[in-house]
Amino acid sequence: MVRSCNRSLPTTLSSAGARLGWSLFRSRPTLMIGALLLLLSLSPVSAAPVSRDDPEQADTRKSRISTAAGSAVVVTANPLASKAALNVLASGGHAVDALVAAQAVLAVAEPQSSGLGGGGFLLHWDARRQALEVFDGRETAPERSRSDDLLKPSGDPLSYRAATRNPDAIGIPGTVALLWEAHQQMGQRPWSSTLQPAIRLAREGFLPSPRLRSSVALAQRLGATHNLAFQQLYLPGGKPLPAGRLFRNPALARTLETLAQHGGRAFYEGPLAQRIQSGVNALTAQAPNFKGWSANDLASYAVVRRSPLCRVLMKHRVCTVPPPSSGGLAVLQTLALLEATGGFNDPDNPQSWRDLALAESWADADRLYWVHDPIDGSVPTQGLLNPSYVQARAQAMQASPGRLPQPGLPPGLKRFPFGRPGPGPELGTSHVTIVDGAGNIASYTTTVETVFGSRNLVEGMVMNNQLTDFDWRPVVGGLAVANRRRPGRRPVSSMAPTIVFNNQQPVLALGSPGGKRIPHFISRVLLAALQWAEPPKRSVGLPLLSPQGDSLVIEKDPPLPWPINPNQLNVPGRKLRSQTLGSGIGLLQRIGDRWHGAADPRREGTALALP
Repeated sequence: MVRSCNRSLPTTLSSAGARLGWSLFRSRPTLMIGALLLLLSLSPVSAAPVSRDDPEQADTRKSRISTAAGSAVVVTANPLASKAALNVLASGGHAVDALVAAQAVLAVAEPQSSGLGGGGFLLHWDARRQALEVFDGRETAPERSRSDDLLKPSGDPLSYRAATRNPDAIGIPGTVALLWEAHQQMGQRPWSSTLQPAIRLAREGFLPSPRLRSSVALAQRLGATHNLAFQQLYLPGGKPLPAGRLFRNPALARTLETLAQHGGRAFYEGPLAQRIQSGVNALTAQAPNFKGWSANDLASYAVVRRSPLCRVLMKHRVCTVPPPSSGGLAVLQTLALLEATGGFNDPDNPQSWRDLALAESWADADRLYWVHDPIDGSVPTQGLLNPSYVQARAQAMQASPGRLPQPGLPPGLKRFPFGRPGPGPELGTSHVTIVDGAGNIASYTTTVETVFGSRNLVEGMVMNNQLTDFDWRPVVGGLAVANRRRPGRRPVSSMAPTIVFNNQQPVLALGSPGGKRIPHFISRVLLAALQWAEPPKRSVGLPLLSPQGDSLVIEKDPPLPWPINPNQLNVPGRKLRSQTLGSGIGLLQRIGDRWHGAADPRREGTALALP
């Protein structure tokens, strides 16, 4: 456990009145119409189809940004999950009680993004103890893992589609262990009661949302014929779920009932754990080289408590999760690079957006090289955030904006010890942000990786394909890659649940899905909230951008129009590419004496509040 050590900081979040005035000014009809006409007149840039980089781009977008304000607020990616969580808070539950209810419902109603067969990170603020703590529930590699498990006999990597459905890609799930441990420490409602909404939905059924139905169709395109249970449940008769017909998952209802009766450890020990192990090991029928799980793989799984990673940036203390996630480091380094360069204060100036894109790409170069599971030695996070190192990187970034960045050598290190991996996919995630009436906060990002994970079902659960987040090639250029697969290791993640403090108290909490783009999304939202003084609705709805290799992806049809002509984002050496971006930001911000929540309309996000 780590106590918050926030320093007293001046307030930069504007008052509610100032925010409202700015919002009205920024959203005048003439400006809106002009911006829309500008978007229509843009010269076409290359559009990206659904791909390995964006496998959840088939989302149905909402026309309205869901917001709520009150003493307690819930923001999740699904209205059923938000309702279940709010009901728990209304009954006197803690933020963690509401989180358990939300994640259980997401496992039923949004299984393409998260579930009991996945993992995640929780950043929790305990208001009574004034303590901030990280719960690492990331999946682990089973003990029979080998570094070349996702390579062909020739030594070449498997194809993307083959790897995502390969049983060797399934990590030991950490979601249930995380929820159970957090509940045992902070929960105020009975564990069994928090699972009842999900049990009822799984047993009695619900109408599948447009996003769930489109995600099933996408899973079919990626390949789902390898698992009969998945086909029978999600593709009855070989077709995606029909609209207007109740969807039920009785096997998942039984799994949830077992957990409700026997507690979270039943997932890892006892009859349910044996059935999970047998179900995974039965997948050898589709992959003869799969070595399977041992009983010890589940029984030995443990949540890791970690110290949050915090830095004073933009006159606030920004705290997030440390390695094995690289997302938090990338967010902090992006903001630090922006502070070092200056000139990012005006959202109506294209240079502010160009600086953001450059800072994101330079932060990516460091995190993708240096971050690994800390079990293999410390990650140089302090050096990578050292002010003199950041200043030097900022100067190099400004001097050569067209250069594709390479990792830097932080203070105290004299050589690059690892092989340099290429980019890889990381996708299929959800986020939940909750504050209860006592001020406790849960910022929680959860995942099964690719849409519907491995598209393998065990005991009604979607099993992750999280081990594709290890670098598939363990050695590059004669050097071992830092993030290589080995038994018991946790693959590097981009998840970055974040809480921001001012005067030692939380004033903002957020997170997002989006794979390797997560820190790009969060950095942009933090810039809008902390530096541009935007209200939550605009912070979430303003356009996103994301550097990717020699391309700069700019959001097509954002919920709120671009305040600039995005064709002006002509960073030297980078091609502009326009496409939709599948974020799912859940934002909470304290304004005055109330919490305000905003849910990303790019998914089915819903914000609900108690008075």
